Formats: sequence, C-alpha cells, structure tokens
Amino acid sequence: MRSNVAVWSWIALAGPLALACSGSAAPATTAADSGPAPAAGNGTAPPVATSPPGTSPPATTPPATTPPADGNDAASSAPPVVGPEAGVAPTPVPSQGSDAAAPRDAASTGTGRTADASTPVVSLLDAATNIDAGTPPTSAFTCTLLIGIEATEEWYIAGFETMVDNTRWELMWYHSGFVELWANPNDAVWATSITSPCAQNADKPDRVIFVALNYLNDTLAFWTPNVTAAVANIQAKYPSAKRIELMTFIRAPGNMACSQAPAPRSTITPAQDQAMAMVAAANPGLVFVSPQFEVKSCNEYSSNPPHPTAAGATAWATMMANYYR
Repeated sequence: MRSNVAVWSWIALAGPLALACSGSAAPATTAADSGPAPAAGNGTAPPVATSPPGTSPPATTPPATTPPADGNDAASSAPPVVGPEAGVAPTPVPSQGSDAAAPRDAASTGTGRTADASTPVVSLLDAATNIDAGTPPTSAFTCTLLIGIEATEEWYIAGFETMVDNTRWELMWYHSGFVELWANPNDAVWATSITSPCAQNADKPDRVIFVALNYLNDTLAFWTPNVTAAVANIQAKYPSAKRIELMTFIRAPGNMACSQAPAPRSTITPAQDQAMAMVAAANPGLVFVSPQFEVKSCNEYSSNPPHPTAAGATAWATMMANYYR
C-alpha cells in the first residue's frame, strides 16, 4: 500500500515538470538578429564586411602626397641663390693653416674628400648652361683684374702677359687665398698689392676673374654662401666691373686625382662647381663661370699640386692666353 502511494506521488510531480521543460524554451537566434554590434574598443571586434562571392572590394584612393624634392635638380629648379649681403661675412670655418690638405679617404667620393650626406650629388651637365661658352676678347675691356692664388701667379709670370695685351691685365694674388677669406670684406687679403697694374683704370677694372679655393670643404652649405659673399664684395669694391668670372685652379685630367699629393690638391668637388654655377645663374649678365681648365698630364704638376713645374707653368700660360687673348 505504501509503495503504491509513492509511485502515484512521483507521477503527479513529474508530469507538470516535463511540460514546463518542453514548452517554455526561447527560440534560438542568429548572429544577424542579435542587435547592434558592440562598440569598438570594448574588447569585442566589430563584424568584418565581406564582398559577395565573385566581386572585388571597392577601390580606395590614397590621400594625395607631395613627391620629395630631387636634390639632383637643385641647380635648375631652386630659386635664385640669396647669399650674404655685401659687408656681411659668412659663418667662419676652421683655418686651413698653410695650404696643406688634411688626409681624406680617397675612395669615399673619388676625389679624396668625404662627402656630406646632405649634399646632393650633382652632374656637371646640370650646370653646363652656366659655364661660359666664350669670353669676350681682351680688347673688349680696359682692365681685367685676375684675383688668384700662388699657383695662379706661377703661370701668370711664365709668359702669359707676353701673349696677351699686358696693358689691359693685372694680377692680385695671395698664397692660400681661400674663398672664405675673400668672403670677408674686412680680411687682409683685400689689401694685397696689384702685380703689373693695367695702363688705364688699374683701380677700376671692368672685368674681374676670381679663383675660388678651398681644399677641405665639399658641401653646398659651405660653398654657396662663401662664393656669394665673395662676389658681393667684388661688386662693392669694384663697382666698375661689368663682368665677373668664377674660376677654379687648373684641375687634373678628367678631374681624376694625380698621385703627387692627396686628391683635394688636384681635383675640384662637384659642390664647388655647382655653387659657382648657382651664383652665376642668380646674377645673369654679370657673373659667369670660366671653363674647367685641366692639365694635359699629371707631369705638369710639381710634387705639390696645384703648383706647376716650370714646364707646366709655361703650358698653362699658353692655354690661358689662347682662351683670353
């Protein structure tokens, strides 16, 4: 009797429980019906949009960018060079002492100088339009003043004046007359006496040829302001000048270093050539760049370039007279 009562009690309780379990469960939902995606940054990534099968995602246009400037076009695309005004010297540079050059790694630039990474490598062809194609003859000027270095004086006195009209030429030379000295209007170089003055207007030359020199610096940051300042000083001190020519010392064949001394003694850096071309371009009709005069053989140099041997000095005097007479 007791067991039957227990069985009926279990059936009475289990029936309602079974109905509750089978009829009250909520229907399953899909991800698409789950409501808005949680906000980004709350630890749950938002759903990733996908393209329908067989289609490509829409193209996106990147924001416009400005291409970086090409350093090799500095000579042609840069605005006119604005340098120090006359009477304002550029930032001083360490003294070079005598005209000895510090040793450099010849393999670094091919000229024995270590190039500054900020200086663009410039093809000489970029500056070709600023190189003087032909100077007027000596007779076009009453007086030509040549401002040079000792190596200039060595070829000048080796017969040059006998091959041109020497009454129209004069020389001011200064041993190791580095460009930064001429860039300073108050430097003692400007008090250098004149050798073989012109017959007329010796103090009022109407053409000035300036030989720019520096063995140790090979960047536009050095050359451009110093050449600009030197030209400004020439204009201020010789307002009679109708033409200013920028010249280097007579370089090695092909501007490839000769073996007598460290490379800077016989080669010219691209930075110097480019700076002179830029200054000429900024002063059209007044400033010109002389041709890149070269020795025919390294044997024309003495053991201390850019100084010539006696035979070299005579050869250089003839070369210069053939161009300038």
